[in-house]
Amino acid sequence: MNIFRLAAVLPLLLCAGLWAASSHPGVRIATPWPAQNTVVAMLGYGDSIVGTSMIAKAIPLFRQSVPGIAQVPAISASGGELNAEQVIALGANLLFVADSGTELPRQALLAQAGVKVVSFRANAMAALVQRVQQTADVLGPDARQKAQRYRRYFERNVALVARGLKGLPASGRIRLYHSMGNPLMTSGRPSLNQDWMDLAGAANVAEHWFDSRPGRSGDVAAEQVIAANPQVIVAMNKRDADSILASPQWASVDAVRHHRVYVNPKGMFWWCRETSEEALQFLWLAKTLYPERFKDVDMRAETRGFYRQFFNLSLSDRQLDDILNPPQ
Repeated sequence: MNIFRLAAVLPLLLCAGLWAASSHPGVRIATPWPAQNTVVAMLGYGDSIVGTSMIAKAIPLFRQSVPGIAQVPAISASGGELNAEQVIALGANLLFVADSGTELPRQALLAQAGVKVVSFRANAMAALVQRVQQTADVLGPDARQKAQRYRRYFERNVALVARGLKGLPASGRIRLYHSMGNPLMTSGRPSLNQDWMDLAGAANVAEHWFDSRPGRSGDVAAEQVIAANPQVIVAMNKRDADSILASPQWASVDAVRHHRVYVNPKGMFWWCRETSEEALQFLWLAKTLYPERFKDVDMRAETRGFYRQFFNLSLSDRQLDDILNPPQ
């Protein structure tokens, strides 16, 4: 390793050492993937994270679940390329990454330093459930038990929603538009977003907008959304929801006229993304779209129980409010 690069990251190694008092001392995990940090925390290995992401460090509920995360360095990347020397200097022996996005051109260096790189498929519901199990398989028997409990809970919610939607004709599915990060960015099929919309009984107005694009997502024209006239809009953050509701250009859209523009819940991470909290996403959406079909589902109780069972967190009423109706 270049001596000057090592000198630059040595303070990070010392800082990580302060957080190395893990209940699993042989495991030192690095992952720049914010949602994978949540999976690791759910499986009981949050205190084994020695390299994380700035997003994970910034989310209040994640900091509550993993108090030492404030002292864990964020793994830097330049142009999507991970800094292998930094990962090594942090003493990591496991590096979790998505199989697309983060480039690892120096895998030989990582292997020589004893860093096992585990790459996961992403952007699909099946991939998420599989990733929880695969992560647990790497971590050990205690994590596998939690992953099995999680799978049972996930499958219970799938079955619960399917029963509630039984008999709903395709023509009766509510037309939904999902904004990702800005009002005019969305995704189609195949994608994780499409999967949770399918499970919740929504008709994604953008389902075929990106059939010719490899990533199946991107920016669209406001006129395209307005012409699609979604009945419900789900925005990833309150800023975008407020912008849509206040825009004269969007005023004619059914969702805006009927005040059915919602902010996606956010706990340890955004429920709509690659987090294990995805088990709540489609349940919340089904309840939101078809309240008459899911009268017996209490999302506050479900949310409180989920975080208690899988993250050992006792949520206050204010925290529940902020998760289900994010203020930002």
